[in-house]
Amino acid sequence: MATGWTPLALAVGLCTAVAVLEGFLTGSGLKDWYPRLRKPRWQIPLWAFVAVGLIVYVIDGFVAYRLLTAVPSAGDRAVALTALVVVMVLNALWSYAFFEYRSTLVGFFGIVGFLGPLLVLQTALFVYDPVAAWAHMAYTLYVLAYDVPLFYEIWRLNPDH
Repeated sequence: MATGWTPLALAVGLCTAVAVLEGFLTGSGLKDWYPRLRKPRWQIPLWAFVAVGLIVYVIDGFVAYRLLTAVPSAGDRAVALTALVVVMVLNALWSYAFFEYRSTLVGFFGIVGFLGPLLVLQTALFVYDPVAAWAHMAYTLYVLAYDVPLFYEIWRLNPDH
């Protein structure tokens, strides 16, 4: 287990690096393609979506910090941290796939495919650090209850995009 400021610096660095990657990969589609799509009335506004994204990075940072400081076995820590990094990077790559390819079908099936790694991470967290697991559960439930239905509806409303 890491001690001192190192775990905090690593957790913040990880989240910052992935956030920058995601911002870069999103490209111009968020500004010039996504606003033109038809969306369900129950979709949250863009500012709230950005706020959720920031909250997710805070949760991911907390989870990374917990894994670095609360999981005593190096092997267990490596498994859980790998699962976390995979989910974070796949989330960033989803942004690229959806916005760069400008495909509602890719967006929907990308979210569905994302569920596997997300549930692997959630399971690993419950095995290695239940505190981190419960903190991360908010994001997992958000994806299941909001993202999946949202991107299904966006695809249904825009089948030619």
